[in-house]
Amino acid sequence: MAVQYRYTAVGWDGKKIRGEITAANRDKALEQLQERNLVLLGLKEQAPWQGVFKKAFLKALHRIGYRSYTSRELMIFCRQFATMLQAGIGVVHCLRILSGQKELASLQRQISLSALKVERGEALSSAMQGGQDSFPPVMVGMVEAGEASGKLDLIMEKLADHFEKQHDFVAKIRSATLYPSFIVLVSVAVLAVMVIIVLPQFAGIFEAMGVEMPLFTRLLLSWTETISRYRILLPLVLAFLVIGTAYLIRTEKGRRKIDRLRLHLPFFGKIYTQIAAARFAGTMSTLLASGISLHSALQLTDRVVNNTVLSNSISILGEALNRGESLAGPMQKDGYFPALLTEMVRIGEETGALEDTLSRTALFYEKEAAFVVERLGTILEPALLLIVGFFIGLLVVSIYSPMYQVFEIM
Repeated sequence: MAVQYRYTAVGWDGKKIRGEITAANRDKALEQLQERNLVLLGLKEQAPWQGVFKKAFLKALHRIGYRSYTSRELMIFCRQFATMLQAGIGVVHCLRILSGQKELASLQRQISLSALKVERGEALSSAMQGGQDSFPPVMVGMVEAGEASGKLDLIMEKLADHFEKQHDFVAKIRSATLYPSFIVLVSVAVLAVMVIIVLPQFAGIFEAMGVEMPLFTRLLLSWTETISRYRILLPLVLAFLVIGTAYLIRTEKGRRKIDRLRLHLPFFGKIYTQIAAARFAGTMSTLLASGISLHSALQLTDRVVNNTVLSNSISILGEALNRGESLAGPMQKDGYFPALLTEMVRIGEETGALEDTLSRTALFYEKEAAFVVERLGTILEPALLLIVGFFIGLLVVSIYSPMYQVFEIM
């Protein structure tokens, strides 16, 4: 039976590496690490349940789109890789240099493993696959195309541009939602402190003086007492919700329901659809520009849309393509693709400039989604302040109203 080990070692460049390895026993694990040219510092057996829990947790995170690396790191990796290839440096040497870059901390393990595999004779595209944190499918597919055409440096440049656009788009969305999110967090924290700490202290004073408290104050105190009474159960309830959600996401039926809900949410569903359309059009454009066939581009895009409903729609497009049909017709029938995207695909197919029209469409949806999110943030800021002000006002009234009764008694 294979055993999971956690190891600490020093790599070829003198840097400390931590990771996991599966082997039949300790000796086999040592042999595998020696084959990787690593100097072992520590090797510890991991309990079976730890490995199972970690894999399940990571798988659930990956299902909802989480990766340890970012678009910015992938952009830097591809840009530097392309520069070194153009300078005549070999692939293995490029990977060795990149594995030591501090800016690529989250990718160091994958880069080092890829370098070892290439050194043993594997193709770069094959070496970049494997493991839950492997490189994105789009990247692997384009690298494979670059190896076949002998234009790996140009492909890396295109990939760098692709991930740079992704990074800029995500940065715009984050900057637009940062301030409203901050307001919500601070407001919730202030209200929680006032309700859980401040209000009960005043309530004790008023109760001792025989002052009747307003209805709203009594309701808040009742809620606080309920939380305090069942505080031991709260972590269990939260754990149950987290585990239940993770399980729901892991099931095909549950994930499909969540993905369909994302697309049909009022207002937010439109934003999510625009983001998905931008990702679909941008990825397809990049793949087609790299010389990848339309059918292969659809298969790769299918794996990066991160939505099972849209993924199924893209699979239908692939089937239609195999039957000799165009893309625009099935896209219009499907109903999940925005009308503008469908029309642009139709124009691209008719004019033979599908790559260019998809690129322009991706840019349009990126700007549109960023504008809508920014506008939403502008609307939410005063709305949130009004809501928070209303609740704080109620709390102040709940505290000062009994105090007036005390003054009248005195």
